[in-house]
Amino acid sequence: MLLVAAAFGVGAARATPPNIVLVSVDGLRADRVGAYGNHPSPTPGLDRLAADGLMCDVALSQSNESLFSHASILTGRHPSELAPPDYHTFVVPKSALLIPEILAVYGYARAAFVAGGHVKGVYGFNQGFDPYWDDADFGAFFHTVPQALSWLAESPREPFFMFLHGYDTHRPYLHAGLYYHPFDGDYKGDVDEILQQSRIERVVDGNYYADFPFQYFWHAGAAERILDPAGYGRLRDYARTHTGKPVTPRDELHIRAHYDTGALSADLQLSRFVESLQASGAWAHTLMLVLADHGEDLGDHGFYNHRSSLSDSATRVPMIFAGGALPASLRGKHIAGMCSAVDVAPTLLHAAGAVLPPDLPGRDLLSDAPAPPYIIQEGVLPMLAVRTATHRLNVQGLPLDSPLFELLVRVAPIASPTFTLYDLVYDPGEKVDVLQAQPDVARTLRGYLLDWLGQRKAGARAEGGPALDPKFREMLRERGYW
Repeated sequence: MLLVAAAFGVGAARATPPNIVLVSVDGLRADRVGAYGNHPSPTPGLDRLAADGLMCDVALSQSNESLFSHASILTGRHPSELAPPDYHTFVVPKSALLIPEILAVYGYARAAFVAGGHVKGVYGFNQGFDPYWDDADFGAFFHTVPQALSWLAESPREPFFMFLHGYDTHRPYLHAGLYYHPFDGDYKGDVDEILQQSRIERVVDGNYYADFPFQYFWHAGAAERILDPAGYGRLRDYARTHTGKPVTPRDELHIRAHYDTGALSADLQLSRFVESLQASGAWAHTLMLVLADHGEDLGDHGFYNHRSSLSDSATRVPMIFAGGALPASLRGKHIAGMCSAVDVAPTLLHAAGAVLPPDLPGRDLLSDAPAPPYIIQEGVLPMLAVRTATHRLNVQGLPLDSPLFELLVRVAPIASPTFTLYDLVYDPGEKVDVLQAQPDVARTLRGYLLDWLGQRKAGARAEGGPALDPKFREMLRERGYW
């Protein structure tokens, strides 16, 4: 801890705190990155950053969807700490403190270049940023990196905090870029047509149902039209009474090739961004964190999406620190224990020398703070998971914002379908429910869930509760309380 504090000047006056760049590769699961074991690697640039940087080997998102997950990344809190975790209404409330709002107090210029979608400013993410560019709806780094480089060229004031985002690896795996078939170019099947029609989510359990009617709803807080994730359950029911077109193992390989093409496209643009920082000299005093907000199932549990489960395929992500401001003692190293999205805010704020808001649940990943025994994940469908180094316990049956949810966790029999348990050591693909075989483990993990639910209740920032007077809030900021 002392080494890291000395490297960043934490706790002492500092003339030049580091620039901080936070990069979110939306939908990139860890095992599709070369540094995490995918060969041949579609991410040579990220692999180079990891080799000379700091990697978290087991990094997890707090949710399985962009809206919930980015809320955790930018605030350091679980989604349900911020607002009722209802996908139909959730926005980051104005009462929340985002990283850029805090860094403004410390003289940082703050800019975001975001590829629209569910990370648009209307969902509350634009608080503290100027500018917040989100014009490319469900766009790619192909769109956001040029905007970011233009801002750096025109607004060179340092230190700066930048949030950079792209949907390159997000469904339908055909986002704008320079490549179409760099992998698996000799494929002759029908997958390309399905992808071009943005119908890949109509695949379930190895069959494609072209006529399945997915439904949409209007988000109450942002007035945006959103695909209803409850449709995945309806699709599985539909498949029981309808005949689909088989998606062969060869087709599945080609879908993954398109996904890896998205990773390659993101990697190219991010490499361009890094090289620009290096050429300008800014890289020498920049700390960059590259991560993802969630993964992608890619058929591992029957679907091609990320919102239908909280499994590792949908929530295990890359997390790589790099840049000239990363202490030399941390380069080429790996972070012990699990990391998660709520660790991002305390880590980056500590690196900037900022005073942290009270009661953040995460840890500073650049210090020797101990890893937590468990991580909580909240789904956009009514599901909650507790993940340890060896197991995941899932619970479902009631909406997460129901006043009866905690009672369900506490008194319901530890049995299917309310609970499922997976042994990640012997079954990393989470295919076999071991609830009956390992009841003691299930009880321990249920205890973790109850502990967390109790802590959340004790520290609840209830929506509609007493608001902090804006003038008093501003006074506290000016005096360095956050």
